[in-house]
Amino acid sequence: MVKNFTKIVGILNITPDSFSDGGKFNEKNLAIKQLKKMLAEGVDVVDIGAESTRPNAELLSDEKEFARLENILPEIIYEIKSFNKKNDKQVKTSIDSYHYTTIVKSYEMGIEIVNDVSGLIDEKIIEFIAQKNLLTILMHNLAIHVNPEIMVNQYLNINEEIINFAQKKIVKLQNFGVKKSQLIFDPGIGFSKNSQQCLRILKNISAYRVLGLDLYVGHSKKSFLDALDMPLTRDQKTLEITKFLAQKKVDYIRVHDVFSNRQIIEKCQFYL
Repeated sequence: MVKNFTKIVGILNITPDSFSDGGKFNEKNLAIKQLKKMLAEGVDVVDIGAESTRPNAELLSDEKEFARLENILPEIIYEIKSFNKKNDKQVKTSIDSYHYTTIVKSYEMGIEIVNDVSGLIDEKIIEFIAQKNLLTILMHNLAIHVNPEIMVNQYLNINEEIINFAQKKIVKLQNFGVKKSQLIFDPGIGFSKNSQQCLRILKNISAYRVLGLDLYVGHSKKSFLDALDMPLTRDQKTLEITKFLAQKKVDYIRVHDVFSNRQIIEKCQFYL
């Protein structure tokens, strides 16, 4: 029997203004220190981003976004490759960007996964990931930055709406030459949805298996957790959701704290 665990995507924000850790890791030495911590704690994918998508975050040009990355990203990739070689691991690197030029330059540096929170609206990006056969996160979203004025209608069935979006988008991507095997689906917790919609998505996460894709959930420390009627902090609620998702065999979870989420997942281990 082979042990199978939900994979942990560790968040590494090279930003001054992200909602949870803005300004903590936007200098090279701090970013590398945090990276080494995540590697030691058992991260499976490191997701690197330079632009916050929180409400009222600064909109960046692709030039300004990449300026935050160009002196840090090569060393991050080097450290991960060195760690993998030394420890016989396969930790992957992911770029959290919706800017075409950032994605191309990051790929040229060695990035292996594209995490485009726009829902792949730029056809140049679609053509690029098809050409390079890049593993890509397809996320449901109506607005790149969190905007309470752009939301899925609260009277619609949120899960049916997202599944319908994904099915149509997958067909479009395939028409551009993207293979279904390249895609991982993220329902976009906190993006264009209110708190109750986010909770309904999580409760019904298994319904998304109809897409035939691995599933990816980013729930860590987000504001929707405040709607959970539990006498716990956001950190504690994050772990409760992680436990639930691991029990549902969700393939990837994107979190800030690798160690505590890894512990929860290992307690929920299951066998193929």
